[in-house]
Amino acid sequence: MDTLPLELHTQIFQFACTDDGSTARALSLVSRYVRAAAAPFHYQSLAISGLDQMNELVARLEAIPPHLRRIRRLFLSDWTHADTQKRSMSLTDMERYDAEKALASRILDFAAPTLESLAVVASCPYTAPPLVGHLFSVPLPRLRELSIHGFYPFPRLPGTMPKLEQLHLSGNRNPHGLFQLGALEAACPNLTHLRVSDVANATSFARELHAAALPPTDASCDTSPFPTVLPSRLQNIVVEVRKLQQSVRQKGSVKRGTQAAHEKMLALLREVQLRRGDTRLESFLVIENEGCDAYDASRRDWLGLPGDVDSTL
Repeated sequence: MDTLPLELHTQIFQFACTDDGSTARALSLVSRYVRAAAAPFHYQSLAISGLDQMNELVARLEAIPPHLRRIRRLFLSDWTHADTQKRSMSLTDMERYDAEKALASRILDFAAPTLESLAVVASCPYTAPPLVGHLFSVPLPRLRELSIHGFYPFPRLPGTMPKLEQLHLSGNRNPHGLFQLGALEAACPNLTHLRVSDVANATSFARELHAAALPPTDASCDTSPFPTVLPSRLQNIVVEVRKLQQSVRQKGSVKRGTQAAHEKMLALLREVQLRRGDTRLESFLVIENEGCDAYDASRRDWLGLPGDVDSTL
């Protein structure tokens, strides 16, 4: 240790601090020298969940100079994993939900200039759309990987994510409008990989994607008055479809309608997959699954741990 120059130590610490923050915290306990040498990377990679952790992080970031709060990798959840499992909400807790949204937004503001990889789990349905909307309004000049779980609006502001290459969207059962008017390309001009998860009975979304991916014909199934187009550099798409619950397959006009919509969606998506050679895409994959623990799956993807789907597809 004593034979290596400070510059080499800092490079080693920089490469080491790419997990959920555990390595940086451990290094700060080794010695005063190691703590000082690793200080620029203490917040380089963080996993933050829930009101208490967000409140503590905001207080710490506000107390240090900008060069010591360069966050490159961030997993951010408005709720803890335990809270996401409870699936219970109350209007009497709106003050807490608003506080969670405000703190998450503040953290995103701090991190935005240096972020390269970001996973956001917005579990509160009351505050998820404005929180994700705030994210999409903040310039993220270095961001290359983005994963969002929650009821999300679509990115629309031009030039906010100029380097984004991989985008994973989950939590909107029917993200109809995602490919309309070229808004996705305007926000993410370098997007090459798109993964859309947790869709169900999304016939209008499937029609939109079908029309955007395949060459137009006289019998085109796209009836939207707004043009649909894939981002020009997009090459790989994964659509994860939630399997229809067994109870929906029973008799009844409403349930039959739901099943018919689900089957129509699958037929449109599978046609794109079968005719992938007619598109300009390198890959198009449709996957049916039973759903998953979104918090755990998002965190594992962000950490680069094995999962059911390769998020780089």
